[in-house]
Amino acid sequence: MTAKTYDPLRLFRPVIEVRARLWLEADSKFILSTGRAELLRHIRETGSIAKAAKLMGMSYSHAWTQIREMSDAAGGALVETARGGRSGGSSKLSKLGIEILKQFEKEMEMLDRHLSERNG
Repeated sequence: MTAKTYDPLRLFRPVIEVRARLWLEADSKFILSTGRAELLRHIRETGSIAKAAKLMGMSYSHAWTQIREMSDAAGGALVETARGGRSGGSSKLSKLGIEILKQFEKEMEMLDRHLSERNG
């Protein structure tokens, strides 16, 4: 890391920072970014697509659309569901869903660390 030097003109210039957004693709098909990763995290934590959708302020059908689009782009199901009886169904991330979410979180951590170092 380089030492910062005193620049009297900096008082009059805006501080410019580098920002970036991260998303994952497969064969140029969008899989997920921050919002969809959040949906997968909520499904993992609640065991329910309906509860995850509610936490995100989206409809159940929109959540399902997001899940189908992610699964289609990734080449396999990211969420596994079980129909319920009296107590309702359940949902969990598939092995592929866990791997993709883990990869996204790892890449996000590295990007955040890089930007933090870059912007000082």
